[in-house]
Amino acid sequence: MNIIPRPKKVSEGRTLPEGIHSEKKIYTNISGFVLEYAAAQLNLEAIPKDTAVFPFIRISDEFAIETGQLPEILPEKEGGYILKVDEQGVVIAAKSSKGLFYGIQTYLQLEQQDCNKELEITDWPDNDIRGFHLETRFGIPKFERILEIIDELCRYKFNTILMELEDKFPYKEVEGITSENALNSHQLKKIIRYANDRFIEIIPLQQTLGHVEYILKNDGYYALREVRDNRANPEFPFSLNVIGSLSFNDIDEFCPSNEEAYRLIEKMCREMAEKYPSSKYIHVGCDEAWNLLHCETCRKKYGKEGFNKIFLEHTNRMAGFITSLNKVPVIWDDMLRGFSKEDFELLDKNIVIMCWLYYDGDYEKGAALIKKYRESGFKVIGASSAKCCEGMSSDYLDMPNMKDRLINIKDWSRLSAELDLMGVITTVWSNYTGTIAPPHPFFDTMWYPLVYSAERYWNAEADSSDFEKRFLENYFGVEGMEDCFGSENEAVYEKTASIAENCKRNNYVARVYKFMSLLSVYRQKSMAVYRELYKLFDGSSKREKDIAVRKVKELETMREYLKPEISKLIGRYYNEADTKEFVNSRFYMDDFINKSLPFFTDDSY
Repeated sequence: MNIIPRPKKVSEGRTLPEGIHSEKKIYTNISGFVLEYAAAQLNLEAIPKDTAVFPFIRISDEFAIETGQLPEILPEKEGGYILKVDEQGVVIAAKSSKGLFYGIQTYLQLEQQDCNKELEITDWPDNDIRGFHLETRFGIPKFERILEIIDELCRYKFNTILMELEDKFPYKEVEGITSENALNSHQLKKIIRYANDRFIEIIPLQQTLGHVEYILKNDGYYALREVRDNRANPEFPFSLNVIGSLSFNDIDEFCPSNEEAYRLIEKMCREMAEKYPSSKYIHVGCDEAWNLLHCETCRKKYGKEGFNKIFLEHTNRMAGFITSLNKVPVIWDDMLRGFSKEDFELLDKNIVIMCWLYYDGDYEKGAALIKKYRESGFKVIGASSAKCCEGMSSDYLDMPNMKDRLINIKDWSRLSAELDLMGVITTVWSNYTGTIAPPHPFFDTMWYPLVYSAERYWNAEADSSDFEKRFLENYFGVEGMEDCFGSENEAVYEKTASIAENCKRNNYVARVYKFMSLLSVYRQKSMAVYRELYKLFDGSSKREKDIAVRKVKELETMREYLKPEISKLIGRYYNEADTKEFVNSRFYMDDFINKSLPFFTDDSY
């Protein structure tokens, strides 16, 4: 038996000689979507039966367990369920429809594995929030694909999506922001309903300070930015921070002294509240505002030491506005990390703090920060990452650093269990600093660490030492494989190519892993090859030049093999413009350099 997330309590009995009872009907006392879902997934006719006071489904004409025992053994935790399999059939029971839905997900995995043993599973989640972050800076999956992603999330018992649509949100009250590739209002409404039916709450994220490149890059809003001059380090006429500070990115932040900016922000947040009526929360961002106090207006208003004060005023203003919309405000925590006790006393206590830490070794830092926030009177949600910036190394340009991702997720599982957080969101970032940056590893490369987070945030005590093997069996239907994601890129490619050849499920994602791991090999070769090109011009021997040219031409052959395959993969679930951007981000510069090389026109170099 291989269930993900691994259930809390499992008792296995004897092998059933004739397998599970093959009743052609399900008997139940539920109605509505959960009944429709169960009947469709199990492909069975539903027969109403009022034989218990708690929600149940049974694939049997009689209960396989004593109904009088159920209220005592059903988990108290919301989302808990009990599932029993014996020769009489199958019973799933819970104290709520949500718990019953999770029990159905477990049974669907058992059915997929042709389970033929007596089983009794008692299970419940450790975290109230078990989330996935859908961020669309690089691009947005097609509408139908988003629904497929939701189906996959509910299979692994996620119950929250943090949705950061940026310019893919169908704004009506503001002009010049919404992309041609945005969702329309009808599609967004259907996505929210589709998720809610499956017990997934969607929390909208609307940035209100930094990371607003998608707004400020437009001419009509450019004047609202904080960076409006070219001041830089007094020693150098440039910035040293590779991912954003001072004049590196003059379209990153709103000026918090500009009332016109607030009028725009409030219109956008009001639309969020209207279009996400079922969400209790609105996330207002407020992270990585590197350029505060850059403009002359802010410096005069708040003084040279007014960094925390300006951030406090902005955050409290946004929190008050979100509260007036009958929503709970959520913010990222990084700008709060240097706050004093006095600063925290001034911060609106309606705010929920989302603490993000994404790397190996962050456990102690996370524990200290969470204790600080909790002692200051705030509720805390954790944020791990299944895909983010792994640094500038080409090793992880096209595949997440799986080892670090799993360590980070496990650390957050521990933090949440030990410090009783509201839950954890697993972030999936598409690029560094907004809509003007090149894409991170492609979206579907994150399923392995994301599903690992589903296990850890449902069952913090689960033995996940064999998770990779279980994931390959459960997600791809591939048995007998291991050590596919923790090796060097060449070895990863060999393993993922084998997965793609042998998988029984999720063939598309298997091909993503195959070709994105090969793309990582290509990027490493590219960096090594092109740094040798000086040999074509510095008087090196003909033999050395020949070696360099041969490497470049081999790289060109590899590139011409990969480009159509990558285009095909991206184009299946993304639009033409997003596909072109991703392919260009990986190959355009190499193509450009090759066309400029002398051996293409002059064999003598």
